Order: sequence, then structure tokens, then C-alpha cells
Amino acid sequence: PAPAASPFFEAWLGPIPKRANGFLGRAGCDAGTEVAGEAALALTKDPRSTNRYTFAFIILHISTMDRSTEAVNATLDTIEVMRRQEDSAYLVTDYLAQIPSAAALEAPVDAACRFAMAKWCNEIADFCNYSRETSAVALNCLDRFMATPAGREILSDRNQFQLAAMTALYTAVKIHEHEAMDPKLVSTLSRNAHSPEAVEAMENKMLNAIQWRVNPPTALSFVRNMIDLVPSHLIDVAERETIMELTVFQLDLAICDYRFSRAPASSLAFASLLNAVDSVISDGMFFANFENTMSGVIHLDHNSLRDIRIALYEAVNGTEDSMDIQNYAPDSTENKTMDEYAAQGNVHSSPRSVNA
Repeated sequence: PAPAASPFFEAWLGPIPKRANGFLGRAGCDAGTEVAGEAALALTKDPRSTNRYTFAFIILHISTMDRSTEAVNATLDTIEVMRRQEDSAYLVTDYLAQIPSAAALEAPVDAACRFAMAKWCNEIADFCNYSRETSAVALNCLDRFMATPAGREILSDRNQFQLAAMTALYTAVKIHEHEAMDPKLVSTLSRNAHSPEAVEAMENKMLNAIQWRVNPPTALSFVRNMIDLVPSHLIDVAERETIMELTVFQLDLAICDYRFSRAPASSLAFASLLNAVDSVISDGMFFANFENTMSGVIHLDHNSLRDIRIALYEAVNGTEDSMDIQNYAPDSTENKTMDEYAAQGNVHSSPRSVNA
């Protein structure tokens, strides 16, 4: 017989005979219990030292067996690698705190400047049918650049900050989208404040400053991997889609807010996902189980995310649209070529307020 389940084991799945019989039938229950028994026993003996694959076995073999062990392990490996990346090469620091006090009278770069440029990046992404994730990559590159010695040189120059932000998007599009932006287009969008040559020079300066690290783990990539670990029978298709929509809504707001720029992408992802699950699923026991289990899977203490979750709720409440999928549905837009985009004139030109 399989070892008795630990409290963690039963918290996520419930008593094996009752829950597994309903989803798998007797044969499936026996098979799942046999495979996950060792994992449950290991967790009971010492939860702190349990191998991370313990959680995968519990979720996979007892729940539905709808994914292979290799697939679950690959997802966990991906999360682990991304967590290491965000804590090292892609770490963002508070660069606005580095502005000398003497520069306060010179209208230096501030959170409002970053908000304006982040909003512009999202508008460009939407208009050109780029992924919002490309905007997130661009802003991560911008934030890390501004914290380097080369970036700190322009903290008191809003005009150069505007150029750096536009260049970051130009570079991110070149790497992560199928269609590159022409430097001349970027110049046009700046209302000719910056020449094509200046864009290319800033790109070279930025890439060297951030050591050509242009593939940061985004919050959305964490969300996709985390939700992929949840057994399909625990969250149905409609609920899963709604949860993703609400999570993306929060992340889109967070991208523009400097307060969230220093939060690790994994923390931002988990906090927004918890808010979404809490809003969609009324089963309090399920939410508690989801919160505790996912904390163990990605090695994040959900209690430490309280401030981020509250800030995200406040950001949502501060918008005209409530956290409601009916209100959030984005407008449908046709794909635009870059020539068509340029022909729109200065509708989406970079905001003047940044370099005013």
C-alpha cells in the first residue's frame, strides 16, 4: 500500500480514494497512488528538503495523468532557469534613486516620463499587432540600461531618455517580432527629434551597456508556465481563459508603472495570477490549495506578495475598466504594415511631455 498522504498532499488533492475515483476511476487511482506514494512520503518526512519534482509527481500522477513526466519536468526546469536569470543578469534596480539632488531643478527623468514612454510602447505594439510581451522586453532592457554608467549619464536629459526608450522598443521588435522597424520610422515617430543615425548609435550604446542581454524572462512567460502545471480538470477551459485575460490585464498595467519595474517577473506573475484566480474561482479551499501548492512549485512565499497584490488591485481600480473580462476585451485591429503605420502621421508619435 502507498504511504499515507501528507497534509500538503491532501490539501491539494483531497483524500485519494474520494477525489481520484471521481476523476480517474479505480485503475487510475491505484496507478497514481503507486507512483506518487514515495513523493508524498518524502514530503511528509522533510518538506523543506523535498526535491522539487515531488510537487510535479503529486500534481501529475494523482490528478489526471494528462501530461507526461517529461513535459512537467521540462516546465519546472524552465521556471528554475528563468528564476536564476531574473536574479542575476536581468535584475532591475532603482535607477531613479541615483539622480543627484542637484539635478532636481533641471527636470530630470522621473516615473512620469517612464510611464509616458511605456504607454507609447504598448500603443505601438497594439497598432502594429506586436505582442505586449515585446513591450515588456523593451522596458526591461531600458530599465537595466538606465542603471548602468552609460544610462546614468542621461538621467537628467529627458530628450535622451525618450531616445533610449524608443531605441529599446526598436531593438526588442527586431529580435522578437517578424518585422523590424526602420530607424527612419523611429526618427519620424520622434517628430524628427532624433535622427536615424542617433537611433542606431543609441542601440549600440545600450546593447554594450547591458552586455547584449536582450531575452529577459517576462512575467507573462512565468504565468504561462505556472498555469500549464495546473491539471486540466481543476480549472476548466473557460475559467482558464478568463484567468489568463485578467492576469494579462494586470501585467499590462504593471508594465507602465515604475513601482513594479524592480519586482522580479516571477513575483509579479504569481501575484497577478493569484488575484485573477481569486476573482474567477469562488471556492476558497481551492484558492488556498492553489496558493500553497504553486508557492512550493516555484519557490516563492505567497505571503511576501501581499503588497504587490494590493498594488495591482489598486492599479486595476484606478482604471476606467473594472477587473471584468467583459470590459477588458480588446478592440480588434487589422494587421498593419510599417508603411501603413508611418502613413498615419503623428497619431502615435512619441509623447512631447517626455522631452518637454
